[in-house]
Amino acid sequence: MHDSVDPRSKMVEIAGLLYERHLTNSAGGNLSCRVGDHIYITPRYLGSKHRWKLREEMILVFDRDFNILEGDPALVSRESRMHFGCYRHFPQINGVIHAHPRYLNVFAAAGKPVTPTNQYTEKFDPVEVVPNLPSHSQELADAVVAKLQPRAETLAKNGLGLILAWHGVVTVGRDLDDAYDTLERLEWSAQTLLWARACNLELRP
Repeated sequence: MHDSVDPRSKMVEIAGLLYERHLTNSAGGNLSCRVGDHIYITPRYLGSKHRWKLREEMILVFDRDFNILEGDPALVSRESRMHFGCYRHFPQINGVIHAHPRYLNVFAAAGKPVTPTNQYTEKFDPVEVVPNLPSHSQELADAVVAKLQPRAETLAKNGLGLILAWHGVVTVGRDLDDAYDTLERLEWSAQTLLWARACNLELRP
């Protein structure tokens, strides 16, 4: 049933890193990836009930048409609409992470974009803001897709991130590694911006 390269062990590793490195919290978050004809996604309550101690058997598996193959569909992540929307509209996207990072959440709370702070974040340009929309809603999923569409060509080269106002962030990539790399780079940018402003420093190349 599974693709030749089963991503579930990688998902377990990345889930642990998200929690250990304060890239999300017990309030929520989710990750998924598309490998071949299968989509793998984490279950709901991963933060609040499991403290991000993901196990391979907890991961739900869907086919390319979003039909459940393994797992209880009632336990699929509540943000699955956002993940599935990204896969439905962008063949370039094969990894999605939604998270509540410590420093990026400051920008989410303020509804403000994150600007590049160094050479390794220039490729993301300003990280745009998705308006405050209800969590888990189709409206939020559609807004994420709409924000990504103008930069669809960029997705062939690198991942992208979006600030979800009053909520958190979402990053997408060519695979799950790319989505994770994007998240960590943007979190460092957010931290740099906050410290620079606190120290009254001007950032410039």
